[in-house]
Amino acid sequence: MSLQTRFMGALLILGLGAAASARADYRPEGTCDGLPAITSLKVAPQFCLALAASRLGMPRGVLALSNRRLLVADMGSWDPRRGRLLELVRDKDDGAFRVQVLLKGLNRPHGLRQDAEGRILLGESDRISWLELPANGQTAKLHPMITELPAEGRHPLKTFALGSKGELFLNLGAPTDHCEPSSSAEKKTATACNEGTGPQARAAVWKYERVSPSPERWEGHPFALGLRNSMGLAVHPVSRQLWQAENSRDTLPGDVYSKTQPPDELNALAEGKHYGWPHCTGTDVFDKRFGAKSCADFTSPIKLIPAHAAPLGMLFYTARQAPPEWRGALVMAWHGYQSTGHRLMAWRFDSKHQPQGNAAPLISGWNMQANRHPLGAPVEVTQDESGRLWITEDRNGTLLVLVPKKEAH
Repeated sequence: MSLQTRFMGALLILGLGAAASARADYRPEGTCDGLPAITSLKVAPQFCLALAASRLGMPRGVLALSNRRLLVADMGSWDPRRGRLLELVRDKDDGAFRVQVLLKGLNRPHGLRQDAEGRILLGESDRISWLELPANGQTAKLHPMITELPAEGRHPLKTFALGSKGELFLNLGAPTDHCEPSSSAEKKTATACNEGTGPQARAAVWKYERVSPSPERWEGHPFALGLRNSMGLAVHPVSRQLWQAENSRDTLPGDVYSKTQPPDELNALAEGKHYGWPHCTGTDVFDKRFGAKSCADFTSPIKLIPAHAAPLGMLFYTARQAPPEWRGALVMAWHGYQSTGHRLMAWRFDSKHQPQGNAAPLISGWNMQANRHPLGAPVEVTQDESGRLWITEDRNGTLLVLVPKKEAH
């Protein structure tokens, strides 16, 4: 389930604050790729894990421009206009990354991608812009592309994926957990949920296309509906299928909490399809309050993800130097703080470009252990040309790197 609300953030601080203050940060031992190695976690044998940078604030999005230069979106907090864009540069193989602040005052930045033109795109809660990097002593600049996006409610963050024709698939998360009425009067009368319907539908993935290059103008429409919060979006490199990781509702119908239900989801998105929210979660968790007849009325997920795993960033691992055992897999950051979360997972795909079996762990054993490592909080993942996987952790303020062992020093 999504933790992306101020309220849930406060709960995390209250619930984990005492433990966090009593433990040290990561305690590296030795080196991995010339960086401090993290050896206290369970890591797939083809890799070693390193601490690339810490004290990055609340890092969410990450984009590798090379294996020595990365951009990180520091959300700052759940309050607007506290975010930053950071540039991390490593001058030597055995040196640390130096951090430079490129932009301040951003509105809860998250998504970072590079388009086919080489432009760097940044998603804030209310807009998508392309980034002009600083040169010759100048400052970085943002050039808005898509503006006036809805930014209120429980799921304001914007993540997106890029299609083969330059189109942009954008998450517009539901403003509520599960279409809760906002007033006592609504609680007495509400029998429908309008958040995910109509031309301005939320709980949807939108498709935007550029209709004018100069001045740059984009137009969008709802592409796929019934998706509570699509923080994981990735396009398959061969089939061009758009895949979505769904952060499902927090409780069962009747506001009943369960550790095992309802599941999160992995969906293959198609235009015009409805994937269930708020009526159906998974394949059979049906909520009759909103007028549907059954889960059979909606498009089912391809795979179920454990409840409360909270899948966020994901990508298809396409680097030529990726270990053969994992090349082509869908890598996913499971962010949840409960037992099913805090791990980096990968789903192998077959020759027909479909996920097989269950997701397998790349990083696990990420429970908090005093004086060894904190509770894992993976958010986003990016790859570089050498097959390294870079992972942000918002609650820990860190950037980690998973290095193929043939690349490790």
